[in-house]
Amino acid sequence: MHFNKKVIQRAMPIYIGYLFLGLACGILGQQAHIAPIEAFIMSILAYSGSGQFICIAMLLDNASLFSILVTNFMVSLRYMFFSTAMYPHIKNCSLPYSVIFAQNITDETFAVNLDSFNKDKDWDPHQGLALGFSPCLVWASANFIGCTAAAWLNPPTELVSYILVAMFLGIWSSYLHDTVLLIAGLLGGILSVLLSFVVPFKLHIVLATLIVSVIACWLEVKHSKKEEADS
Repeated sequence: MHFNKKVIQRAMPIYIGYLFLGLACGILGQQAHIAPIEAFIMSILAYSGSGQFICIAMLLDNASLFSILVTNFMVSLRYMFFSTAMYPHIKNCSLPYSVIFAQNITDETFAVNLDSFNKDKDWDPHQGLALGFSPCLVWASANFIGCTAAAWLNPPTELVSYILVAMFLGIWSSYLHDTVLLIAGLLGGILSVLLSFVVPFKLHIVLATLIVSVIACWLEVKHSKKEEADS
């Protein structure tokens, strides 16, 4: 693992997002009677923001352990595809190194790492692992602090909704130049709201994302084939 200035620069937006989201997740975790050290360990082992938020929401709703495990398994399936896409860039690494690398893949670190591997010839797996692992420490520490502080301050949980919306709008804003992604984002938001009336446990977000992603990929492939045919 090679932690340097380049890694910090590229991971800084992730650090900031994970800090505030981790605090929010810790606050919710405390309401589900999760101890600070438990929040920290869960953040390291699971390292899935969406999975942790869903887990806490289901605990608050007194859901069964089986339903929590199945739901998180479904939500986390995307990491299998992320790891597969990252494999060509780390195929020369040892199996233990690859496993640790895959464990530290999230939506945000995957996007930054993939872009770095494709555009920066000096970017290597050691920097990639540092970019994945350092946000994990920020996320876990923020969960611990949020869970600890919530027991003393009892902050309003409504703040979490605003933090989540602000972060995802910030991520989405970087894709506003792409018409397909802009339309996909709008359709995803609308579809998610509609599905929320019939799909429980926040799974409407996952379902809407999958549907719109498939449509966007199909449009992108169709557009690429059309350009190739015209050329």
